[in-house]
Amino acid sequence: DFPDISAGDFSNRFSLPAGTLKGLIEKTRFAISTEETRYYLNGIYFHEVAAGNLLRAVATDGHRLAQAQIARPDGAKGMPGVIVPRKTVLEVVKLLEGAEADVEVSLSAAKIRFAAGDLVLTSKLIDGTFPDYERVIPRSNDKTMEIDTRTFASAVDRVSTISMEKGRAVKLHISADKLMLSVNNPDSGSAEEELVCSY
Repeated sequence: DFPDISAGDFSNRFSLPAGTLKGLIEKTRFAISTEETRYYLNGIYFHEVAAGNLLRAVATDGHRLAQAQIARPDGAKGMPGVIVPRKTVLEVVKLLEGAEADVEVSLSAAKIRFAAGDLVLTSKLIDGTFPDYERVIPRSNDKTMEIDTRTFASAVDRVSTISMEKGRAVKLHISADKLMLSVNNPDSGSAEEELVCSY
């Protein structure tokens, strides 16, 4: 028989604007892992943060971690934490392209459904436990660097052009009022750029 994925009850239902849902996904999807051995990292973890009445999206590949949050929509209270697979996330972004209306999200511990207008996408969720990501976020940093975002981004872009495709690592050397960006690639040479910063 063709699987009846639509069957079964959804424990939580809530609506949010298409742009808001897309924003949560866009801010986190770059950090979704592609490593199949740790399958529970192959998606975005959506969960309720009761302390601040928030709905939070988190993704990590073990090297970087991204999180975005919004005020918890009505209906999301008490929702289970769910890991939405990468493929589903990418399809939702396509479905929401240009959409202005609200998206109704229905979910249970095993399935999630997105309904926008006439389009309905139902997906299974990743059956696994997302790691306790809060433990890896440093809380007592006493070092702060401030720098203009555009200046920093374009400098990183310039020096990283010669980095190896696999790692694309840029080394940062920070001192009191300057930041040195450097890349050393045995195959194509090295690059350095100095920027003014507040540290």
